[in-house]
Amino acid sequence: MTKRCIVCNGSDHRVVFQEFGIDILKCSSCGHVFSSHVASQDYDGYFGADRVESEDQFWWNEAHGRMYEDFCRRFVAGKGGKLLDVGCGLGYFIQWMSGYSSWQVFGYEISRQAVDFARSKLMLQNVFCGRVEDSRFTEKSFDIITLWDVIEHIPDPSPLLSYLSSLLTSEGMLFLHTPNVKVQLPKAKLKRLLKGMQSNIHYLEARDHINIYSTKTIAQVLRRNGYSNVRFLHLKPIQGVSGSKNRFLRLLKNSWFHSSVALSYVSWGRVNLDNLFVLAKK
Repeated sequence: MTKRCIVCNGSDHRVVFQEFGIDILKCSSCGHVFSSHVASQDYDGYFGADRVESEDQFWWNEAHGRMYEDFCRRFVAGKGGKLLDVGCGLGYFIQWMSGYSSWQVFGYEISRQAVDFARSKLMLQNVFCGRVEDSRFTEKSFDIITLWDVIEHIPDPSPLLSYLSSLLTSEGMLFLHTPNVKVQLPKAKLKRLLKGMQSNIHYLEARDHINIYSTKTIAQVLRRNGYSNVRFLHLKPIQGVSGSKNRFLRLLKNSWFHSSVALSYVSWGRVNLDNLFVLAKK
């Protein structure tokens, strides 16, 4: 069966990359890039039991700290309300939010192993397991909903995004963080050129990252699901490269970040070579 583009429903596409036998496709109609891998809409195996126990917490906690801090400084500090973190993983962002007593924070995660970690290791009580669409939260009850590195894993994001729209207050904000295909695809091709295909190198993560968005395609998906006000911003990057603490790689990453912010500024936002940090309102 031909896999259709989730942005425009087109069935005409071409292969732009191959990752260990999996084709990465580009829609001929709208340019959206997606994996040919057939993944479950409600895949819950990202955090397996062994992975949770052996996971290097540097990546999920310390490396993300500057990014979380930047987000909270802009949108959380000095305010109050209710925040829902969807796909909260091991719970470190929710733990970070515990420093803001004026906010009531909830997390939803589909992985039982990750939720058990958040509850037993981080002592987080407002973290729930399952599909957030089945949560029965009250409509128009959240001021902020966050999805940190979640949307790229979901084959069809429309049911989730539509439901989350119903949970936002009239002035509420949806925030997404997701890879930018304008950066990730050229980087994957460069890695293949320099090092070939090696199992220990991250390319496009074709089995996990099913949809790889651009500013254009993520905005189209959001607008189709009830978000009329979509804009992009820049937050400080994760202080690590593929889990590595290598200082030189971190320096390169931070240099790229500052260059991409400058380029976005001088191009009036038309050129975005940063990760995609997206704000959307109804």
